[in-house]
Order: sequence, then structure tokens, then C-alpha cells
Amino acid sequence: MKVLLIDADSVIPNIALMKLSAWHKSLGNNVELMRVNLPYYPNRKKTTFVAPSADKTYCSVVFDGNADYIIGDNIIFGGTGFDLTIKIPAEADEFDPDYSIYPNNDTSYGFITRGCIRNCSFCKVPKKEGYIHKVASVESIVRHKKVKFLDNNILALPEHKEILTELVEKNIKCQFNQGLDIRLLDSENSDLLSKINYIGEYIFAFDNWKYKTIIEKKMNFLSWRRPYQLKFFVYIHPEMPLAETVKRIVWLKENQCLPYIMRDISCWESENSNFFVDLAAYCNQVHLFKKMEFSVFLEKRHKNKERIEKSKRLWNENL
Repeated sequence: MKVLLIDADSVIPNIALMKLSAWHKSLGNNVELMRVNLPYYPNRKKTTFVAPSADKTYCSVVFDGNADYIIGDNIIFGGTGFDLTIKIPAEADEFDPDYSIYPNNDTSYGFITRGCIRNCSFCKVPKKEGYIHKVASVESIVRHKKVKFLDNNILALPEHKEILTELVEKNIKCQFNQGLDIRLLDSENSDLLSKINYIGEYIFAFDNWKYKTIIEKKMNFLSWRRPYQLKFFVYIHPEMPLAETVKRIVWLKENQCLPYIMRDISCWESENSNFFVDLAAYCNQVHLFKKMEFSVFLEKRHKNKERIEKSKRLWNENL
């Protein structure tokens, strides 16, 4: 039997598809993966993908709306961007991921935990995964010299310090790339984080200006960090006060932390859409954010004086 796996828009190896691959190969089926690379950004051109015929076809969609661009007969869709309730067959979920379908990959990916203790309005995790619970061991995930854990709130797990201790003792080169909850930092888990063989920046979140006080308090536990070694996801929505968005970015720059702008999809339809684009382009390019101010960046980015002046005005009015 020929099995076709369609990766609509994952930017990293898709764990569900790798498990489906391992399962079907164990049944003697021929498995082929096709990556479509549909973008998340609604202003990017998206080309419809017509799936070739196969005896069974699965398609994983991460971002809302991208399933509309995948066409074919009897496709089994799943993923966060399609339906939170659909899961891969239980038999497939028992298998280790088949990394061979992503031959250029050199990193392991996986979840030690699923779920979260928070209930952020923009996040699908609580609806999809429930309250935080452990689902796998570190050992079961690591298949390469590097590993990126996809946990949404590892520090909320009661036994997280034992897991961090294991990472330190085994010198596992890793990162928690979905971010760490800075509100749950204490002296002990911060010390363990500092000793891990960590990849890149330590990622946290600054999703609302109201968290400034607790973030400042918890930063005291991060005295070991180097300049710009911390990165903060900065969620923005058109209905958020612009002043609170600008102040978060200014605060991060003053404290030598990197922002990473996470735009709600509604930003593209807002009256300030160009400003949000400029803000993301500035903040999400580390070398530019570190060496220049926003106004200088705008002058270098655009020739359109009206566009420059509008973004400058919105920035200055909300400082």
C-alpha cells in the first residue's frame, strides 16, 4: 500500500507524521513525505497543492486556513490548524518518530510534557492538551546530538527540577524552544537552567505589559545571563494599547533582552498593519535590533517618506 504524508506548513520535522511513517512502515507499506511549505503570514502568496493519488493520505496543518490550499481525494487532515480534537491512531502514537523522512534534519524534537497551567486567550494548548502532565522521558526523545523540547510550560510540572537536573548531569545539548514561564522562576531552577548545555537564547514571554512588575522581580534570578542571552516572545494584537506594545519593546532593549514579535493574524487587517510589519521586521532581526534605534531602521528600510513618518509617529506617540 502506498501512503502519502503531506506536511502543509511545519517549519520543523512534524512528529505526528513521523510516527505515522514509522507505523505504516512496520506494516510493510511504502511511505512518501511531501512538504508544501505554506506560509503562516496571510499577505504571502499561497499556491494550491494538488495531492497525487495514494492508497492513504494524511495531511498535517499547523496554521489556520492552510488546509484550504491542500486538495485531493480522501485526505485525512489533522493538526492545530485544522481540528484540535483529531489525533493520530493510538497504534501509531506508540511508535518512535521516523526521522528518515526528514533526511537533512540533525536535531531531535519532542514533548516531555503536554498541556499548561495557564489559559491565555490566544493559545490553543489548554483546549488541545489540557492541564500540564508528563508524557515522555528525556531518554525517549533524544536521537541526535541536539534536542529541542516543544513543551509549552515545563517549569509548571511539579517534578521539573528533576528533569532539569538530568539534562545537566547528562550534558544534553538542548533548548526549550516554545519558551519558559518566567513567572515560575526561583533560585533553584534558574541555577539549573544556567548549567544546561543550552542552544541559543533562553526564551521567555512578555505577552502583556501588566506582567512587567513580576518579570522585573524574576530577572533577579537571572544574574548569570549575558547581554542579549534572553529572548522574549512579545504577543501583539490590534486591540492591545499601542503604548503597551511599544513600552514592552523599549523595556527589553533597555535590559539587553531580545524581543520576538508574535503577531495575531488580525494585525494584517488592522489600520496599523504597516506599523506592525515594521515592528516585527525590526525586532525579529537580532543584528538590527541590537545596533540601531527604530527610527534609524525605518530610514534604512523604506524610501517611502509617508510610510516612514507614520511608523515613526506611532512609535513616538506611544513611548
